[in-house]
Amino acid sequence: MKQSNLYGKLLVLLLLCTFASGCWGARETDEVALVVAVGFDKGKTEALEVTATVANPRAFAIDGGGGNAKPFLNISVEGPSIWECYTILNSFLSRETTFSHTQVYLFGEELARQGIEDYLNDLIRQREVRRDSGLYVCRGTAKEFMDKNKPLLEMSVAKQYQFMDRMAKVSGLFHNRNIHDYYSTYKNLHSSPTLGLVGVSRGKPEDGKQAAEPLRVPYVAGEVPRTGENKAEYIGAAIFNRDKMVGEINGDENRTLMLLRGDFTVSSFTIRDPKHPNKTVVLRLRQGQRPDIKFKQEEGVLKIYHTVYLEGEFVSIQSGEHYEDPVKQKIVEDAFDRGMEELARELIDKTREKDWGDIFHYDRYYRRELSSWEQWENLNWQEIYNNADIMVDFKTNIRRTGLVRKMVPPYKE
Repeated sequence: MKQSNLYGKLLVLLLLCTFASGCWGARETDEVALVVAVGFDKGKTEALEVTATVANPRAFAIDGGGGNAKPFLNISVEGPSIWECYTILNSFLSRETTFSHTQVYLFGEELARQGIEDYLNDLIRQREVRRDSGLYVCRGTAKEFMDKNKPLLEMSVAKQYQFMDRMAKVSGLFHNRNIHDYYSTYKNLHSSPTLGLVGVSRGKPEDGKQAAEPLRVPYVAGEVPRTGENKAEYIGAAIFNRDKMVGEINGDENRTLMLLRGDFTVSSFTIRDPKHPNKTVVLRLRQGQRPDIKFKQEEGVLKIYHTVYLEGEFVSIQSGEHYEDPVKQKIVEDAFDRGMEELARELIDKTREKDWGDIFHYDRYYRRELSSWEQWENLNWQEIYNNADIMVDFKTNIRRTGLVRKMVPPYKE
């Protein structure tokens, strides 16, 4: 018995020595070049141009040896595939590049319209590529966007990319999708994938686009009328049919899309004052609960009943009208609901007119109505969606008044 205990202890010691000796194949941090962003464009001489934003270790040297060295460097190469470009990068850099810390992958618009399936397949098979990395489409080229993206509030461009994913949940004007989100929708039989849209600021909207009206944010990335040093913009979304980009939607359409999908978090909405049309009311709203989606067949036509629930508070009442009163509050809620229902109808009609398909993922709910995989596989969802009668109903509950319970009118003599 004692001898067997001794052998057991020796075995444990041998195992500890084996597994505590470090990890095989590890690379020291001073042996690798960290790539924080990768852009893909159609090449001029080759099929593909890859632009990599690489962290410059000299700029982060503890002893200050970097001097005025740039913290991040953009390097572009051309080749027939992503990993051939990766190999070429390693032919002139002194450190081996790694995608294990890459925050975002960006596709230029021309390449996205041509199709990204081949490049997506290259990414998901490689061990270093994390599926939770952001995926975006750039209006113009990814290279131009990466060159002109100069964060104002962050020292690290990697931190900026990370924070912009979070900012999508604050504004709702663009949405963050990662590699896994896109790939799972792409592999679905019936849904149309979407990706966030980024671009380089041109300083003004394209001709024919009007200034923003209440509830409307008619801008896409690159068109926001604004000033500032950093030219990078995130607003709107790119619409895909399978792996090809077929269109784009603006800021308010993206927010409406997020609301209908149930992916919305929180945002501020400006509407016209129902009693004072020259004034506005601002609401801060969040999704109260997941949307309720029901189906009903009537005379061969599918009817989709879609209810969106919102709750929140008053942020501003310019007119001073006592909308905090429950009776008058209902007037504001109804005005907002009717406005959002109009936006929803317009976006649904737009997807049908342009033959974009189901970007709202109704098919995922309809799947419950079927009894077998064969039915799902043979379903002509595109035709069913285009002919469906979709009724969207918004139900908003303003639960809080902010820091003012009742606006006191100014004293008049």
